[in-house]
Amino acid sequence: MLEETIEHLETFGYCLIENAITAENTVEMEKKYYQLHNDPINREYFQNPNDDLYQTLFGVANLDESCWDCIAHPQVLQVVQHFIGDKVRLGEACTKWVKPGAGPGGIHTDSTHDLPKYLPETPWMINTIWMITDFTVENGATVVVPFSHKTRRRPSGTDLSECIPTPISGKRGSVLLWQGGTWHGNGANTTKDQHRMALNIAYYPAWWNLMREGGHQPIYPEVYERMPEPLQVLVKHKVAKQREDIYEN
Repeated sequence: MLEETIEHLETFGYCLIENAITAENTVEMEKKYYQLHNDPINREYFQNPNDDLYQTLFGVANLDESCWDCIAHPQVLQVVQHFIGDKVRLGEACTKWVKPGAGPGGIHTDSTHDLPKYLPETPWMINTIWMITDFTVENGATVVVPFSHKTRRRPSGTDLSECIPTPISGKRGSVLLWQGGTWHGNGANTTKDQHRMALNIAYYPAWWNLMREGGHQPIYPEVYERMPEPLQVLVKHKVAKQREDIYEN
């Protein structure tokens, strides 16, 4: 199972691990995340406070202990470590709410805005998105372009007009992994009443400069003290009270 997952991620640029956590757990997480997104206090941690239909809430590890098991999920970490080494670091854990009527997101690569045009051959990131609700084509499932990581470049306008992204559907409790260089985006939610909620967890190698990642939040010291030791290892580099204490902006 592990070898097949790694091979798929290596070959296609993404892989899906089904039923990584129970559906029962995701039901409680879904309720919690709706509450967090609807709490006005948390709007300062939105990636774009003006976008109501597609919301990203940063700093979720400080707000919800149930996501901790996902961050330190043994099977996911085994796959991640295969690509970026044993000294894996958490970049960010954030929730993503795609509401009915939300349009498609732009197809992109991750964390490459200031990298050279020809992207590194060595993976600089493994990203994951946990399906807290079912992911369907209609409610905005993440789309990927298979094999695109092998181009080692960001998608151009011509690429976007010619490629056919593949929507990754799955049941709640499943998790999608992809390489940072894989072209991907969120799909449009064309339904009238189906909400798509997800937990997005990004991992980086120890050599990656996390200061370039806008919006990422620190782990509060009091939260860090409550975390189990395996999780502390993943987040010890970002323990602070304010973002300004560890990030430039």
